[in-house]
Amino acid sequence: MGKRYPNLFAITMGDPAGIGPEISLKIFATNKLPKDCNLFIIGDAEILNYYKNLLSINKNLNLMESLQDYNKKSINVLDLKQITLKDFIIGKPQAICGRASYNYIIKAIRLCLSKKICGIITNPINKEALHLAKINYPGHTEILAKETNTKTFSMMFALENVYVVHVTTHVSLKQAINLINKKRVLNNIILLNDTLKRLGFKAPKIAVGGLNPHAGENGLFGSEEIQHILPAIKIAQQQNINVSGPYPPDTVFMRAFKGEFNGVVSMLHDHGFVALKSRNFEEGVNITIGLPIIRTSVGHGTAYDKAGKGIASENSLVEAIRSAVLLWKNRNK
Repeated sequence: MGKRYPNLFAITMGDPAGIGPEISLKIFATNKLPKDCNLFIIGDAEILNYYKNLLSINKNLNLMESLQDYNKKSINVLDLKQITLKDFIIGKPQAICGRASYNYIIKAIRLCLSKKICGIITNPINKEALHLAKINYPGHTEILAKETNTKTFSMMFALENVYVVHVTTHVSLKQAINLINKKRVLNNIILLNDTLKRLGFKAPKIAVGGLNPHAGENGLFGSEEIQHILPAIKIAQQQNINVSGPYPPDTVFMRAFKGEFNGVVSMLHDHGFVALKSRNFEEGVNITIGLPIIRTSVGHGTAYDKAGKGIASENSLVEAIRSAVLLWKNRNK
């Protein structure tokens, strides 16, 4: 087992053609970061140095050969030397960027599994760029699950003290409907409850959203609520989880933001994400739950239209760092 460095977290640079390199540096020019964590970037020093000059950031880049080279006074970079500025065009999906962003993630996962770092905070990658590089994953979540050999996991989105997990994510709508079953719903209820406790909620209040309009209206608009969703809720209640539903998916998120629930189990990717991103696109946090490691992420994409212009917001990355630190502090709960 490798040595664990105190409160050390890795930030992956994300797709080099997106806003990840920019916001990775911007966080070090703010006073919003938790005081009790040490951060370093896994990426490419040449790209980061370009953005450092673009943003007029005064701190030096400390290029680490290994984690022992960490320097608290600098912006620390584990330089993987994957890509140079002449290799790609800022603001569009490219195979070389997909490959580089994937390799940053793999390095971070290995450091985390070997207990050398406390957790990973990821910047956005691009699905098209991954596919161009012949890396056949729909996103971070599936890469993390495969590399950590995790079978039961979920994507959780956090915004304004409301936490949402998705029973189905990056599949077609037809596939998603076929994937809804009692086991998947129950697993997500349990994962959400456990994670909320790690985030400081002593007795989390969880709502389960329905799949169909009006949560099926007692079978009038579909039978999934009766056959799969309600039975999962009842089993979870028998396990002393404070969960209720199923509620109509068009109102459950509004009720959560009014304080009625701490968390929501959403059946479909777009049920949850439309509600959350319509409320606040810039400050949400994505957390993969069920993993043996801590991984949080920004809640937005590569934002190619903003890349290279110095205008991207670092707020979601700051929130992702705060969430990772909180999960680490409460890891034994």
